[in-house]
Amino acid sequence: MSRRVIIAGGGIGGLAAAVALDRAGLDVQVYERAPVFAEAGAGMSLWPNATRILRSWGLLDAVMAVGEPVSSFDLLRPTGAAISEIPMGVGDSPAVCLHRADLHRILRQALSPGQLNPSRILTSFHEGEDGRVTARFGDGGEASGEGLIGADGVGSVVRERLHGRASPVYRGYTIWRGIARGVGVQGKGHISETWGSGQRFGVMPIGGGQVCWYATRNGPAGRPDGPGGRQQEILELFRGWHNPVADLVAATDPVQILKNDARDLPPLSSWGSGCVSLLGDAAHPITPNVGQGACMAIEDAAILAKCLAAEPDTRVALRAYERARRPRTAYVSRQSNRVGAIGQFENPLLVGARDLVARAFLWASHDMAFNSVYAFQV
Repeated sequence: MSRRVIIAGGGIGGLAAAVALDRAGLDVQVYERAPVFAEAGAGMSLWPNATRILRSWGLLDAVMAVGEPVSSFDLLRPTGAAISEIPMGVGDSPAVCLHRADLHRILRQALSPGQLNPSRILTSFHEGEDGRVTARFGDGGEASGEGLIGADGVGSVVRERLHGRASPVYRGYTIWRGIARGVGVQGKGHISETWGSGQRFGVMPIGGGQVCWYATRNGPAGRPDGPGGRQQEILELFRGWHNPVADLVAATDPVQILKNDARDLPPLSSWGSGCVSLLGDAAHPITPNVGQGACMAIEDAAILAKCLAAEPDTRVALRAYERARRPRTAYVSRQSNRVGAIGQFENPLLVGARDLVARAFLWASHDMAFNSVYAFQV
């Protein structure tokens, strides 16, 4: 009988872990607190480090069918003038942008309905002397297995039980996200980010005639919406920026504009204990500046499955998984914070120097597919 692994959390990370473990021949059950398995949010990017893994799971064709392949990342000034253009079309695996809900659906459909358990709110867990862990749920039910993976997001119950409650670190800026339809963008396969003074605006076509955009602005945490609402506030903040910034914001349903403070958590020195570990945002929430949140969770899933398949002792396998993942995820988190801090420069002298340095450095980087982040392979 194969080992049973319990996964707490049915988001992208939890489902990716379930797919990887199922492919490796383990018995997997996913428990999700929401009444249905679904994914909210806006658009996302999957870079070669993640699409290689999706190909190995047989899911890349489905992803490419609904997403928009990326051939170039354009870094711009608010006038629309180019700071740099970075080709993404070279390499052994593509980059693609798509709606988060599409990736969630593809992962979900790779599993059997019997592996998915909605409306199960994890409240605690206990590891017995027999080496099995029992998860307890708010409805009084229990589930047991040889391993428990907390993939239950930034507010992870599993993480809190292992390490105590942690307060996310605010990184100094607000992020808005939305999806527009019916707005044309120039350059097939091009995504872009525009750097201003304390502000950025990103544009990502995500397939199906949809364009995901995001906007950032320095300021205090928890800042309320402007008197005219989110959409009007963003239009005012980015007034005079190049096309199609205003058109994208105006074409977005105001009710669907998301707003979050940029927050993360410092890397943990250890993730798990015994036959319990963490994955994805529960282990290493990062800011979105390098588009690697979901990619890191997919990498986690692949390495977790590899370690469990190679080592029959679950505790030993989980410690090997954590040793493999902690340095890399901490590095990516630092890189993301560094990029975010640079992009949010507000001092005019720093902004000018930043743009000059970025132009010189990024033009010399012929293909981001060979960057240490994107070149990762399992």
